[in-house]
Amino acid sequence: MGKRPLVLGLAVVLGFGFAQPRTEITFLYGLGGRLGEIIRATVDTFNKSQNEVVVRAEFANSYEGVLQKALAGIAAGQPAADVLQLEVALWPRLAAAGQLTDLSALPGFKAMFDSFWGVFKLQADPDKDGKVFATPWNNSNPVTYYNPELLKRAGYSAPPRTWPEMREFARKVKEATGVAAMALPAFPWVLEGAVWSNGGEIVGKDRLLLDQPAALEVINTWTQLIRDGSAVVENANSTQDFVAGKVAVIFQSVASRPGIKALAGDRFKQTVRVAPLPYFKKPVVPVGGATLAISRGIPQERVLAAWKFIQWLNRPEQQLEWIKQTNYVPITRTTSELPAFRAFLATEQGLDVGMRQLPNARPRPTDPAYVQGIQEIRKTLEEIWLNNKPVEPAIRDLVQRTRPLFAN
Repeated sequence: MGKRPLVLGLAVVLGFGFAQPRTEITFLYGLGGRLGEIIRATVDTFNKSQNEVVVRAEFANSYEGVLQKALAGIAAGQPAADVLQLEVALWPRLAAAGQLTDLSALPGFKAMFDSFWGVFKLQADPDKDGKVFATPWNNSNPVTYYNPELLKRAGYSAPPRTWPEMREFARKVKEATGVAAMALPAFPWVLEGAVWSNGGEIVGKDRLLLDQPAALEVINTWTQLIRDGSAVVENANSTQDFVAGKVAVIFQSVASRPGIKALAGDRFKQTVRVAPLPYFKKPVVPVGGATLAISRGIPQERVLAAWKFIQWLNRPEQQLEWIKQTNYVPITRTTSELPAFRAFLATEQGLDVGMRQLPNARPRPTDPAYVQGIQEIRKTLEEIWLNNKPVEPAIRDLVQRTRPLFAN
């Protein structure tokens, strides 16, 4: 009996059977399907890579689901999760409500921030005040996917680079193939880039600016394409229609590529090509995807554990593995300079388009009111395109009825 305390003491010193408890954190994410599977596998890899933190991944069904669960947690006085995957236009709403941790004071933040591409620095710190409430992770930009076989019938090897040229292109493709030349989205992501490329803005200090000449020119151009039958309104089946040869061009995220590739199967290399996003006066693209944020009000040990997870995800080698599986763009210059990354881009046509667009990229609007404004924009565009409402009165009404959103 007298020797047992010594044995126990040696066991504690040597670590026999007395593993330190790991800090458990929750990660609420909004991507489903194949991307959701990759997220879960990535979390498993992290959990196995170290012995300090355990991440428990929880699926919220969508980006909007992450936001709604986060808002429900605020109402209940209990954060919904430690780490939140927030779409780039959604995090400002939670930050404005004081519900996200300022990451700028955490260890290693400056080195991480300094490695970001310029567009992601601006996305993370739009006010340039040094406070950062969400860091980039699965970021993307929209590109042009086209069917070279359909375009060849109309005498084109690739789509035109500008929207004004798209009018004749769309007419010729429709005449030569009998299918719609393109599907245009009512969700305003691609619209943002088009308006910016025309010298306009989407949001002002206290309202939407879609009633201004630069934005109206974009909307009128797209409306004419739809009304003359050379374009259709994007819907839930547009990707399948594109793969089936029922539409020649779609404008979707670089991260849509794995899904399109899976649908196209063996015919992917013959029927799918990728080109940059069209523009009006100069190339501009919006960045999209999502950011990672840490909830405010959780214990400091969980804040640090969450930060360890985020830092690991941002390591260049880990980013590369993520990009290989998802085709998101690199968020750091360090990743884009890896020889292995350059080698990956050379493996298939179009893998480099999203990367090449980064110097011309802009963050999406970060006004918290824009989250609700997006839904109204989408509804208005669908009314114009599907119900033949006159463009300018409908847009004026949109701007007026959304003014109260921007008044707070």
